[in-house]
Parts: sequence; C-alpha cells; structure tokens
Amino acid sequence: MNVTATLLGQMITFVIFVWFVKAYLWEPLINAMDERTNKISEGLASAELGQKKIESAKNEYIKIVQEAKVRAADVINLAQQQSNAIIDDAKAISKKEAEKIIAASNHQVEQDLSQAKEKLRQDVSKIAIQCAEKIIDAEIDESKHKQIFSDGMKELK
Repeated sequence: MNVTATLLGQMITFVIFVWFVKAYLWEPLINAMDERTNKISEGLASAELGQKKIESAKNEYIKIVQEAKVRAADVINLAQQQSNAIIDDAKAISKKEAEKIIAASNHQVEQDLSQAKEKLRQDVSKIAIQCAEKIIDAEIDESKHKQIFSDGMKELK
C-alpha cells in the first residue's frame, strides 16, 4: 500500500467521522451544553433573585421590628399614663375619704364635748341646788354659810 492511499483513506474516514459526529453527536452535545448553560444561568438568576428577596425580607423584618418597638413604647407610655391617672384618682378619693372621716370625727368630738359640758352644767346645777338646800336647812349663820359654800366649791374641783 501506498502512503497516498492510506492518507486518502484516513482523510475520507476523518470526514465521515466528522460528518457522523456533527450529524448525530454534535447537535445533541451542543443542545445539552446549551441546556446546562441555561440551567446554570437560571440558577444564578434564581440565586440573585433569592438574595434580593432575602435582603428585602431582612429590610421588611427590620421595619416590622422597629414598628413593633414604637408600638410597644406607645403602649407602655399609655399604660404609664393610665396608671398615673388611676393613682392620682385613688389619691384624690382617699383624700376625700380622709377628710370625711376627719370631719365626722370632729363632729363626734364636738358632740361628745357638748354632752360633757351639758353633763357638767347639770352636775354644777345639782351641786348648787344641794348647797342652797343645805344653806337654807342650816342656820343662817354667816360662818356656817361660808363653810358650806367652800365645801361646795371643793366638790366642784
């Protein structure tokens, strides 16, 4: 065999091989590579979109937490104001009740004092009447009269 025929045979075989690869293997291989490239691109786009969604969710989370903190502070302030109002009302009510109790106590003391004064007047008038009766019953002697009067005064003390 000769070198030219071998070279020509190899060339024909190579051309048939290239045609066969292009006809049956090249297109599916290119399609598979294009599909893989598309999947990778879609995956990267999805990852980028996911990253954007994560950032968006993180920002939304921060916003919600800040709003919750503001609302919690408002609720705490409102509760503090209400508790202060309740305390002030309770103080005012207790002060009024204390004033009523003091007024009632003062009134009771005045009544007791009036009763004591009235009793004292009655006792003094009884003693005076008794002294007068003793004076009238006794002789009208001035020394006896003074003695009875001073005895009556001692009873008053």
